[in-house]
Amino acid sequence: MFYGEIPSDLGNCSYLRILLLWFNDFSGAIAKEISNLTKLEKLDLQFNILQCASYYSEIPHEIGNLHNLEWMSFSFNKLVGVVPTTIFNVSTLNSLYLQSNSLSGRLPSSADVQLQNLEELLLWGNNFRGTIPSFIFNASKLSRLELQMNSFYGFIPNTFGNLRNLNRLGLNDNYLTSSTPKLNFLSSLSNCKYLKYFSFSNNSLDGILPRAIGNLSQSMEIFWMHSCNISGGIPEEISNLTNLIAIYLGGNKLNGSIPIALGKLQKLQLLNLEDNQLEGSIPDDLCRLAALFQLDLGGNKLSGFVPASFGNLTNLRSLHLGSNQITSIPSTLLNLKDILYLNLESLPKLVTHQLTLRNHRNKQTTPKTKQEEDYQRRK
Repeated sequence: MFYGEIPSDLGNCSYLRILLLWFNDFSGAIAKEISNLTKLEKLDLQFNILQCASYYSEIPHEIGNLHNLEWMSFSFNKLVGVVPTTIFNVSTLNSLYLQSNSLSGRLPSSADVQLQNLEELLLWGNNFRGTIPSFIFNASKLSRLELQMNSFYGFIPNTFGNLRNLNRLGLNDNYLTSSTPKLNFLSSLSNCKYLKYFSFSNNSLDGILPRAIGNLSQSMEIFWMHSCNISGGIPEEISNLTNLIAIYLGGNKLNGSIPIALGKLQKLQLLNLEDNQLEGSIPDDLCRLAALFQLDLGGNKLSGFVPASFGNLTNLRSLHLGSNQITSIPSTLLNLKDILYLNLESLPKLVTHQLTLRNHRNKQTTPKTKQEEDYQRRK
């Protein structure tokens, strides 16, 4: 492992095409002499401790002179300050990774950006602010966009639908909102036929899930809208997304019943509907989700009994049913031999009594050893 400053003499290696310095302990400023490497195609400085004394030039603006650069990563360092506009004019860039630093300020407008070849833009975990920059919607080749954990605000644009190659979209943990209660930006994403993952969690969207979510990409695997201040019911059309692996809809204001159509999602491994206002009984159809690994239904108004066939969900490792109005828990839950987390808190006493009694009976029917019998006689 190397440490110290990146040597400025690297700028003399004029034929260098690939420079990989990742996973070291390089510190100090990014040597601006790197900008002399005009044949450079790949520059990777991630996972170091790079920082700079000058607040406004942590990433040297001279980096914009690297007109053959296709891949650039400064992620997982300690960089602060504003990203130079010149970087957004390297038209050859395919991938730009700046995540997990302390970079700040606004990103440039579309008039200042020439990134028509950009396929990956990862800016998460910084302090960027402002509205989502419009240049993103001109990058038609973009497949991966991660802007989460920043301070972006304003409406989520409907123009995300222009990004037909989008595979992964992360916007969670910002201050974004929806322009209408119908969450129209979700409908626009139906144009993104390769989309597998999106996260809008921890943004105050203040809307209702539209039935149009059933028109999202059939490739969709991760549906993440936790803590978005969403109300209304869960549309049955969500069951059209038959490749879903995980649904995160907890921490909202969803009401009505749990759709029985969720039982069609045979690949589903995680279903999180906790801390909503869902009512009615837990549908038997959830027991058809044989791949289910985690089920979170706690903190709702669910009533009645838990289906006995829950005991057949042998892949289940985490089950949260607490803080509901459930009146009966089946003894078949004790068949879940491999479960790691079981939350039944704040349920009626009858439930606790039923499970305790079953456990007590099991203990009584366990054969005693000779030593135990002798001990009981002495008592």
